[in-house]
Amino acid sequence: MLSTILIIEDELSLQNIIAAYFKRNEYTVITASNGLDGLEKFRKNQVDIVCCDVMMPSINGWDVVKSIRQNSNVPIIMMTALDSEKDQLKGFELEVDDYITKPFSPAVLVAKVGNLLKRINNKDTPTSGNLIKFENLEINMDSRTIRLHGNEIHVSKTEFDLLVFLMKNKGIVLDRVTILDEVWGMDVYVEERVVDTNIKVLRKKLREYSKNIHTVFGIGYKFDVEN
Repeated sequence: MLSTILIIEDELSLQNIIAAYFKRNEYTVITASNGLDGLEKFRKNQVDIVCCDVMMPSINGWDVVKSIRQNSNVPIIMMTALDSEKDQLKGFELEVDDYITKPFSPAVLVAKVGNLLKRINNKDTPTSGNLIKFENLEINMDSRTIRLHGNEIHVSKTEFDLLVFLMKNKGIVLDRVTILDEVWGMDVYVEERVVDTNIKVLRKKLREYSKNIHTVFGIGYKFDVEN
């Protein structure tokens, strides 16, 4: 595996452990101990994915993400002890791709990164102008973009995959476990509430089409043409 990962983490013992796990899995690893150093190394290197802490000296993780998102759509996973729904929603609203709370297994983090990169580089993604359309909502599978009334809306890669899965199965009730397996991957443990958090953020971005993502209480969600 030739992917380069940037780990921004001020707790050096944890940084070293995470770096060792990624090196063991043949990643090229770049480390930074604060937000300012992390941004500098991001600008100077070709990075495939960023794993970033939140509470750090110099510049906190939220501001690191904001800065990166001004110019890059690189995948970002937040690593933090902040586990409230409010904090997770803040992360997803800043367009992070995943959110893992401390303490966590470094092996699980490596698996999350592997699945995320695999989805991005999936050779089976259609390459013939494949579009998924519903009224004024359009998904372009080639460019991995979503347009609403002709204007592109910015979503994370996870949010993109989530909407594609819902729209491809419109009218079908999808339980949370099925959504997790399809969007996050079967070999990575993710709490079911992460689905709910991503749905909340996605609904906000879809504006009037948020009503087409129906909650099926006690089960999961479905995309329906009926508002």
